[in-house]
Amino acid sequence: MQVTFTGRGLEITEAMKDFITEKLEKIPYIESATHINCEIGQEIAHKGTEKDFYIRLLITLPKAAVRMKKEGPEVYSLLDEMLPSIQKKLVQYKENSKKWEGSEQWPEAKVEEEQVDTSVSAVYANYVPKIKRKNITEMQPMSVSEAIERMELLDKSFFVFKDILTNSIAVVSKKGGSYELIST
Repeated sequence: MQVTFTGRGLEITEAMKDFITEKLEKIPYIESATHINCEIGQEIAHKGTEKDFYIRLLITLPKAAVRMKKEGPEVYSLLDEMLPSIQKKLVQYKENSKKWEGSEQWPEAKVEEEQVDTSVSAVYANYVPKIKRKNITEMQPMSVSEAIERMELLDKSFFVFKDILTNSIAVVSKKGGSYELIST
């Protein structure tokens, strides 16, 4: 298991590296990971608050990735708080391994149709948003179920993908306990 450590605003000690590596090695199915990026940072702007430190993990798997970030007052306890969620996501990945490999199909998700009015309200007439552009160069077509699974593993609230059934760009998002599919 290859782990890359990055420090932001603090020096990562050998004791920190050993502690994190030892904890990660105890997680079931972590051996599936091809690489792990661990970023540990200290937020100077938050000094003296409950968000002094953060740990950001990116666990790269053969067909997906698991990402998680946790903020808090102390580095060592942050990792302990993250472990159950990481373990749950890796178990979820492993349970769907045949689907990720392509030997089983992702189940078809039931999609309820809904028409949405996209007219601009007068309330937003003078609003000017700040925009960050992200370019996606290549998209592998996937089912709605696979898109939901990837969104969950990445700990995101939405996921943009190319729908395998319609060959068009779609977005799946999490709304409370259910999911919403937006397609053209």
